[in-house]
Amino acid sequence: MSFMNKEAKCDKVEKCEKIKHMKNYFFISFGISFIFLLFSTMMCVFFYDSQVHFVERFFGMDGEDYGQLVVFLLGVWKILIVQFTLIPAIVFAIIEKNMQK
Repeated sequence: MSFMNKEAKCDKVEKCEKIKHMKNYFFISFGISFIFLLFSTMMCVFFYDSQVHFVERFFGMDGEDYGQLVVFLLGVWKILIVQFTLIPAIVFAIIEKNMQK
């Protein structure tokens, strides 16, 4: 009987460690993605005029349409990193907190 209890405790410790690593992975992934998003946004802000000139010249796209496209893509990117990295990280943090009790 004690062997079963020992195995169950070991299994719980392994699960706790796995959840802790997954939580850390998702938080780090969110941080890196967020830094890339901020960097991309700053590059779009600082070099907007040259980007519009490039797009108008080589793709025949209007500058206003390009601006809307950039805002749309950055918005989708923000939603994706929140949905697929921040929310799982929060969920694993909550699970880890409840498993320690």
